[in-house]
Amino acid sequence: MQQVDFRAAGLSPKELPVWQYLNELYARHRPNQSGQLASYIPELSAVDPDQFALAFATTDGFVYEVGDTGALFTIQSVSKAIIYALALEDHGREEVLRHIGVEPSGEAFNSITFDERNNRPFNPMVNAGAIAASAMIKGSDHTERYQRILDIFRRFTGRMLGLDEAVYRSESLTGNRNRAIAYLELNAGMISGDVNEHLDLYFRQCSLLVTARDLAMIGATLANGGVNPVTRQRAISTDNVRSVLSVMNTCGMYDYAGGWQFSVGLPAKSGVGGGIAAVLPGQLGIGTFSPRLDAVGNSARGVKVCEDISANFRLHLFEDRGGGLVPLRRVYRSDEVHSKRVRRHEQARKLDRYGHLIAVYELQGELGFIEAERVTRRIIEDLDSAYYFVIDLTRVLRIDGVAVTLLNTARRTLQEARKGFAVVSISDELPHTFEQDMHFPNVDQALEYFENRLLDQAGSSQADAAVPLREFDLLAGLDEAILGALAKRLRPQPFEPGTTLIAQNARADELFFLTEGHVDITVRVGNAPSHRVSTVEPGTVFGELALFGHAPRTADVVAVSSGTALVLDRDALDDLAVNAPAAHNALVIAVGASLAERLRRANAEIRALSR
Repeated sequence: MQQVDFRAAGLSPKELPVWQYLNELYARHRPNQSGQLASYIPELSAVDPDQFALAFATTDGFVYEVGDTGALFTIQSVSKAIIYALALEDHGREEVLRHIGVEPSGEAFNSITFDERNNRPFNPMVNAGAIAASAMIKGSDHTERYQRILDIFRRFTGRMLGLDEAVYRSESLTGNRNRAIAYLELNAGMISGDVNEHLDLYFRQCSLLVTARDLAMIGATLANGGVNPVTRQRAISTDNVRSVLSVMNTCGMYDYAGGWQFSVGLPAKSGVGGGIAAVLPGQLGIGTFSPRLDAVGNSARGVKVCEDISANFRLHLFEDRGGGLVPLRRVYRSDEVHSKRVRRHEQARKLDRYGHLIAVYELQGELGFIEAERVTRRIIEDLDSAYYFVIDLTRVLRIDGVAVTLLNTARRTLQEARKGFAVVSISDELPHTFEQDMHFPNVDQALEYFENRLLDQAGSSQADAAVPLREFDLLAGLDEAILGALAKRLRPQPFEPGTTLIAQNARADELFFLTEGHVDITVRVGNAPSHRVSTVEPGTVFGELALFGHAPRTADVVAVSSGTALVLDRDALDDLAVNAPAAHNALVIAVGASLAERLRRANAEIRALSR
């Protein structure tokens, strides 16, 4: 999904309510000049202390920015969350836990203390843990390892980050405390390999240049289950997102971690460069930049801004949001909403009678344990009233493991009861998480499949054989003279699969009586692929616009099998009106009645889908 271009749509960003709020927030906190620039790295004490920027990035790819949005600053300790993510990707959770803990240290971020009982740094958000994480990054040499670091930052931010050479050199020249930490880790067996190479990677990653927007995109990528919401590229696995957010939640804000959780309540990571990246899982990433730091090393202005954002938008993780989206968006049966296949009256009446045995469950939002429990409970409640069950996941943003387990349990219950079960999803990943092969890309195809099975069970033929003109539902009740007048004016038109019988935007000059074979009615919108509107069976009519003027065709009709249609063209229709007016009038009335019935069914479906 691409970022929305509101300017191209004729909107000013100032018309967006969130931008207006952020601008007011920016103006309110701009006068705050509390805190001091970082001084232990000489280059950081030379930055403009008044720079200030805010950014929001949503999980659907929209970014709001206010303030000094173009200001570049070094990412510093915010990089620790990303390097920890890369170590998890390279080695897995258990192996990383052997080398780096997940407990708050209770000490300053650059403290030379370790978890001596487990012989490892306390967590990856302090310098000791971050150096150990850097030592775990895979690569054949220093160049490859550094390139992999740059690549994961590119996946998170959506762009390749540059290096602040001056800050990098300053950190390298003055980083003796970090060298002491690294050599103590080497001596204790916490890390191995070339210490200087590990430290160089650590100094480089801290010296990468970012903007507040980049930090917001890092947060949004974590909020989006590890997928960058603008580029749609996966940065890390969903499981590792959970691990990263967990440690950010408990250890990401230095010695203010407890106060941050109490007042803001979001997983976050700060850096002495003045940046803060925060995450509202499933919804939002927040980035702030203001270089003056408080006593524990967090951006003084950034902390206050995030406290306001959390309070005003009710973003605290433990805020009562009323359960979010109801997981069941809509439930309906096939006697209310048929598939788009155009069937003969006998079959349509059978589906009106038995279609309630096909149940469709439209799910939405994120499915976790609570949501899946509601859905599966509803499915089991319907076990005695339905025979085929369609689970529509096209509006599901994310489904976790426990939800899949519950849905698979429901599927097995249906299977044991000899009921049918199908999943509808446009995702390439979701169908593979279910223990079955019945997968459809849209609800219409699932409905059509189960309707056919239902009609077979109800003893209704699938109308694959040729249908003579006198047996068309449209012509039922017409006398032989009228049928004869019509028949002698019809021209047989055989066709093969792929033949275009009607072209969208062409003049409507022909009425088709399909006696054999199947055709698809499809619509093209712009340069997008054609969308199937319906499939027409033998014994039915299409192209009715020919009776009502010369308006352009609104759809393509393409053969999906070999067959034959009887065609009433414009000249024959005019001749029928002049020389057999009774037949012409009967045909117009019959087509009008058919269209009225289709309109009645369409209105009934709209009512069913609007509940």
